[in-house]
Amino acid sequence: MNLIELLRSSNAYPLDRLIKEIYVAKDQQIYQPGQQTNSIYEIVSGAVKLGSYGSQGQDITYDILSAPDTFGNLKYLNGQFFEFAKTIIPCHLRVYPLDFFKQIIVEDSAVSEWFNKNAVRRWSIAEARLFSIRSANSIERLQVIYNDFDREVLDSEKKKHHLFSLLTKQEIGDLTGMTRQTVSQIIKKLKPTRLKKTA
Repeated sequence: MNLIELLRSSNAYPLDRLIKEIYVAKDQQIYQPGQQTNSIYEIVSGAVKLGSYGSQGQDITYDILSAPDTFGNLKYLNGQFFEFAKTIIPCHLRVYPLDFFKQIIVEDSAVSEWFNKNAVRRWSIAEARLFSIRSANSIERLQVIYNDFDREVLDSEKKKHHLFSLLTKQEIGDLTGMTRQTVSQIIKKLKPTRLKKTA
């Protein structure tokens, strides 16, 4: 059950007054590092990349999200949050006021359990990627990312996309700890049958 389903099932909240739905075109910033945000976003459809800027000002991607993932600044990091969120394909997003979101993840036991499960799932994925960067060879790293994103996503216009195929070589490189050039060389060497779902 996703967040909005949990909230609707309780009938305890004036959702029509609190929650907005927005549509964001492809390749658009949802927020940028340093920007004041007071919202948490839930992906209804589409895909979003999260990242920050490197020392040369370049985009560095560290996560790719799709429905029904949530993202945004919970403001628990004492001003250390320096993230951008950008659409990869046209997105339909649900927007929760930050104060409301923080209230329900503490006070509503069902929402709290949902939040904890999702946080642990995201941490586990991040830890697995970091482990593969430190322990796996380049082909194995690419396989890990392929497994993570070998799925179909719908955009806000109901068009289907293969999530892995949407990623640029630079984004794959960021997620695997390899350069764009290394990713390109590996993909050229591999036959299509070599990258397959292994989990």
